[in-house]
Amino acid sequence: MSMLPSHAAPQPPIARSPVPSVAVPAAFLAVDAQWRVVFIDEAAMTLLAAPAGTVTGELIWQVCPALVGSALEAPLRASLADGQSRQFLFTPPGQAQSYEVICSAGTQGLSVSLRAGARQQQQQQQQQSERRLHESETRFQLMTSAIPQIVWITNALGDLEFVNDQWHAHVGNTAAEDSLGSFDALVARHVHPDDRVLTAQAWQHARHTCCELSVEHRIGNAQGQYRWFLTRGKPQLAADGTTILHWYGTSTDIHAQKEAVAELARLTDDSERRRRFYESFLSTTPDLAYAWDLNHRFTYANRVLLQMWGKSWDEAIGKTCLELGYEPWHAEMHSREIEQVRATKRPVRGDVPFNGTFGRRIYDYIIFPVLGPDGEVEAVAGTTRDVTDRKNSEARQHALFRLAEAIRAAESPSAIATAAAHIIGETLSARWVSYRSLGPQQQAQVEGDWCFQGSADNCEALALHDQQRISRALRSGSVVLVGDVARDARTAAIAQQHLALGVAAFMDVPIIEQGELVGIVYVSSHAPRTWTDNELAIVREVSQQTRAAFERIHNQQALAASEARLREINESLEAQVSARTQELMATEEALRHSQKIEAIGQLTGGLAHDFNNLLGGITGSLDLMRVRLVQGRGDELFRYIDLAARSAQRAASLTQRLLAFARRQTLAPRPTNVNTLVAGMEDLIRRTIGPAITLEVVGAVGLWPTFVDGPQLESALLNLCINARDAMPGGGRLTIETANKWLEDKWAQERDLPPGQYVCISVTDTGTGMPPDVLARAFDPFFTTKPIGEGTGLGLSMVYGFARQSGGQVRLYSEVGQGSTVSLYLPRHDLEAEGEEPETSEAHQAAGSGEVVLVVDDEASIRMLTAEVLNDAGYATLQAEDGPAALRILQSSARIDLLITDVGLPGGLNGRQVADAARAARPGLQVLFITGYAENAAFGNGHLQPGMQLLTKPFKLETLARRVEAILENRSTSS
Repeated sequence: MSMLPSHAAPQPPIARSPVPSVAVPAAFLAVDAQWRVVFIDEAAMTLLAAPAGTVTGELIWQVCPALVGSALEAPLRASLADGQSRQFLFTPPGQAQSYEVICSAGTQGLSVSLRAGARQQQQQQQQQSERRLHESETRFQLMTSAIPQIVWITNALGDLEFVNDQWHAHVGNTAAEDSLGSFDALVARHVHPDDRVLTAQAWQHARHTCCELSVEHRIGNAQGQYRWFLTRGKPQLAADGTTILHWYGTSTDIHAQKEAVAELARLTDDSERRRRFYESFLSTTPDLAYAWDLNHRFTYANRVLLQMWGKSWDEAIGKTCLELGYEPWHAEMHSREIEQVRATKRPVRGDVPFNGTFGRRIYDYIIFPVLGPDGEVEAVAGTTRDVTDRKNSEARQHALFRLAEAIRAAESPSAIATAAAHIIGETLSARWVSYRSLGPQQQAQVEGDWCFQGSADNCEALALHDQQRISRALRSGSVVLVGDVARDARTAAIAQQHLALGVAAFMDVPIIEQGELVGIVYVSSHAPRTWTDNELAIVREVSQQTRAAFERIHNQQALAASEARLREINESLEAQVSARTQELMATEEALRHSQKIEAIGQLTGGLAHDFNNLLGGITGSLDLMRVRLVQGRGDELFRYIDLAARSAQRAASLTQRLLAFARRQTLAPRPTNVNTLVAGMEDLIRRTIGPAITLEVVGAVGLWPTFVDGPQLESALLNLCINARDAMPGGGRLTIETANKWLEDKWAQERDLPPGQYVCISVTDTGTGMPPDVLARAFDPFFTTKPIGEGTGLGLSMVYGFARQSGGQVRLYSEVGQGSTVSLYLPRHDLEAEGEEPETSEAHQAAGSGEVVLVVDDEASIRMLTAEVLNDAGYATLQAEDGPAALRILQSSARIDLLITDVGLPGGLNGRQVADAARAARPGLQVLFITGYAENAAFGNGHLQPGMQLLTKPFKLETLARRVEAILENRSTSS
């Protein structure tokens, strides 16, 4: 049964290793039935000259080449062959020491022990040999039980010699309970009845042909259930290559794979049934129906769409638009729309031209999301309807309308012909179009031409076409239509010349007038196409209208000649007309001047009206306070004080609006997160617009920061919401939406902005909307459509001024009966927005410790009040009434920790100039400007430098004290 050749068989030459002269007391080794080393101890490796390292699993004859031909080889081979144990003496060559050798044969292999010395140690050595044999058998058992497959071994006749524990675990018995028997007996007992014949045939075929066994069958388990296994076995052949010694095999559980394959087949069958159902359902409609997966690949297309593509189901499904021959722009458009539907979960509508086997058609489509059980988009589907006839009619009407407009504006036949060629080219999506007239001798004269993305190649193509065109067909008035220059017999010979110039198809349309050929229109396409009757009709109608316009031009030229002769006769009349024209121009200039004066008067009147009202509230309150003091009724003073304070605050608010409109307002910008700002105003806006209006705030994810004055942006946004509320008296929906916008050259130019990145805040209402005349004046100061007393007309003008001063823009879109949208564009800022410090309502405590503050203001009252407040807060103050006086103090050796100055000062120096001079003498000096009207030039286009802050008049004295305290504390911290 050994797989190795007998001793008499020829052996390949083996390099002999010298047997060491070192004697060892005992040695042990074990091999399996194929002479592979199962175990060998160090003494045996030393005695038999085995190399160092791991040798388990290798053939003993290769590990110990000294055994070949030695006195040990023959007894070892005999013991393994007949299964009989042997005991004999062996003296290694070159040694005086003899060894007692005990060979113990078993079903799993052979164990060999070598013992030096007397026979009294024989029993001990035999016990050690048996123990090592047991360890070897145990190791083999553990190895086969550690793998998940069933392992089996049979002899040449098919009698089972070994199965591992996985077999017993599957069939539900132990090795002691199961008499192994033959392979055929196990098949009869455990294999499914339907698989027994197939298994027996495969087994017999493998045995007779000495080839590998491989069969899939079901094997029953202890519960009577059958599982699929893949059983494979390989024969161990004798030296002659035809005699089988043993079979070694495994049985692998493939039940899960079988079930997966069956489930896949079922799903495939279900999918096919569903496809046939939907195909039957959708094949009755002339519309196109289709679906994409999220990778933009088609997962469904109905019969009409497949016919249009000229593809079968297998050729189309799984492909992208680009792979199906869509033009790149068309495929890219659908990809963008799929992503839009996926992101918004809303349908998208549109129309698109398509060049297919049916010719050029126009389709109206809608694509919509297909949501899964989790509410997320798992596919995108759509339907498309052929609207070619309707679109063709609209295209003809639009082309003729454009031609009529061009004819009215043109002054020469060449201008009309060029416009006609342009209109034909754009309407038909052609590459180039040429309009030619024929003279009396039938010579062609170019009246006008047009080329898509203008190129000189069109002239070369025209020259080529002139040489090769079919003159007799043109002279007879026949139209020449070539859909593909490479396939048409009339152009196949020169197709490469056409294609080299970008001409793949062309149309020649003769112009017939009173039975005579008077002109030709050439139209070419960069791609093969089927010219339609509608396209031919458009060319003919435009050509006829153009020809009629030629006649009109000729008549006008004749009339102009007659008028020229008439002008020569009436020179005196022309002089009178010239004088009258100059008079009318002077009158027009006077009218424009009057309109300017009227606008200034309207602005002044609005200011005077509002400020008179506010001053009336202030002066009236002061008068009543004086009367109540005289009457001794001082407890009533607080009511009049509050009234005067509210009037003053309203006046300050009106001033801020005027400054914002004039773009004269000094801003204190900072990096701002618009989403955070809007969220903080949401409750205020809801209370302002009332319960009848639904507020929806849509904040963009990852919104960029912008560099603006936060309070002014809040005021602008509130003004827009109030206007939207007033436009919806019956209730409606108000939407505030933010977005990131990247404006390229064209879009930026349309919005009067430099190209770049912007943050867009849009306020949309569903109100009454604005007619065009109101929309044109919406940003004018004091213009309002509200009743008298209900609006100042400064809301939108203030928003406009704020946006322009912040480096942005405002755009207003409105439609009567539909609503309005105001979009505020603000430049993106690179730094992240800072958190805002909450205001405190606690009473301010004196925080000064003798710091010196220089107060500069030309108003004595303001200067006095400011100094008193600062003195009460613990600061020392110095005062100056103008710029030169302040400079004298600043250039002295006096201590100054903070400069507070008005912007507008007398004496030739404004507040900004004083601050610059102060910093030149005292670097790092903190500056606080207080102003009611700030010049942009004084603040570097409205922005303050680091270390400078602004406080706008009027202000609360407590606010001034807190601001001074914060400035000085920050200075101390930074230093």
